[in-house]
Amino acid sequence: MAELLRPDNGDDLQDSVHQAVQRLAGGEVVGIVTDAGYLPLALATSQSAVEKLDESNAPLVLMARTTDEAFDFVPELSRIGCKLARRLWPGPIVLGAGESAVQGGLLPSLPESTRTTLLQHGMQVSVASGELIEQLGRLVSAPLVAAIPRQVVESADEIASTFPCVSLAIQAGDVRFPDGLTFVSLAGENWTVTREGVVRKETVQRMTAEVVIFVCTGNTCRSPLAEALLRGKLTQRLQCSLDDLPERGWYVSSAGLAAGYGSPASPESVQLAREHGVDLTPHESQPLTERLLNHADFVYTMTRGHRDAILSRRPDLAHLVQLLARDGSDVPDPIGSGFEEYQRCCQSIEKHLDEILSQFSLS
Repeated sequence: MAELLRPDNGDDLQDSVHQAVQRLAGGEVVGIVTDAGYLPLALATSQSAVEKLDESNAPLVLMARTTDEAFDFVPELSRIGCKLARRLWPGPIVLGAGESAVQGGLLPSLPESTRTTLLQHGMQVSVASGELIEQLGRLVSAPLVAAIPRQVVESADEIASTFPCVSLAIQAGDVRFPDGLTFVSLAGENWTVTREGVVRKETVQRMTAEVVIFVCTGNTCRSPLAEALLRGKLTQRLQCSLDDLPERGWYVSSAGLAAGYGSPASPESVQLAREHGVDLTPHESQPLTERLLNHADFVYTMTRGHRDAILSRRPDLAHLVQLLARDGSDVPDPIGSGFEEYQRCCQSIEKHLDEILSQFSLS
């Protein structure tokens, strides 16, 4: 019979979390709330606890504590898988990575029977969201393994009755996503939604799009113009409208290293964009944030200084942060130099974009 804890305040909750950590370390299974429902959890290093979960005949998922830890266990995740992971974790999505994704990763650090079990379940990986499981993750010594109920479980009592192996269940917090987890199976660069939850298939499709970000200093002249020109060129190549670009798999944006929020594009950039069939008047400047960088597939900077500044704080992005100019030159800032300088800037950007477009796979 499971012990049920119903903490009334913050101190009680902390005590409950510590009890859960102790039970997990002792090889027991605990029931914890996540944003997508209550789940029975075992420590991945506890062979006996994982075996108990496996006896439930429910899908087993490796619940990494962070996205970085997930990548440590599936370092060969496909490019599409990496996109979904970067854009949707922590969150209610499970990626069926497959055996090929674990090569060179940390899976051998787990007990042999646990490794075998996870692989038999398709090496499904997730990073759950929710205050309680995030607290738990900071205290346990290894990632967790979860058994996923057929239906979303919304209480500690129910998780304990559904999974008799649960020895401790904590009633703490509401389920934010009662539609539950979405399962996505990966096969190379192909994907299939095998169980649709709160993240709908259409959202998964959008999350696999190519995200291109142009970067300058203030995000009012060069980078908005590059954004506008590329969007226009993509619509011509794909024979679609600007509004349809996301559905065709392309998001194009821009940002500035020293930009604030809400400044319009310069009048000269607006005029030049209009001449190329794109309206820049709705543009509002934005700074280059970690969120934008984490979602990007291609980042093009106007100068070497911009690229160096980004890589000084994010050296891990050296493979995707590139100079816009294919010859390695800078695109000078035309601000304050008159309309002719803007025209030269526009011609330079357009030339480099044509070279970049020739390298994109468009369909």
